[in-house]
Amino acid sequence: MWQRKQTIYLITVVLLMGVAAFVVSDIVLRIASAISALSSAYTISLYTNRKKQMLMCIIGQVLLLLWVIYFAIIHYYIQGGITRLPLYLSLPVVSYILLRLARAGIKHDDDLVKSVDRIR
Repeated sequence: MWQRKQTIYLITVVLLMGVAAFVVSDIVLRIASAISALSSAYTISLYTNRKKQMLMCIIGQVLLLLWVIYFAIIHYYIQGGITRLPLYLSLPVVSYILLRLARAGIKHDDDLVKSVDRIR
């Protein structure tokens, strides 16, 4: 489980979104960050079920996209425009990229297992 590169990606997502949960001041973004961190931690524990892992990565990606959209709405429409982007905005963006990489690694493992099963 720990030797897979997608596990490292998912652990990094857990850490980044855990930090985001403490740094962000908006309660909705805090909750979304915590849910994203917890879902990534749960995804690590699903290492025996690659299909569910891929599904959880997609759910995490959608959650992070909603996080960024909500952030843009709050800062652009409610606060009168985005003048400076805070540094913590990079956390969900990097996490999104890491989730895509993790999903690609899981898919690669799944394809590898299917090809070995085909040889038998």
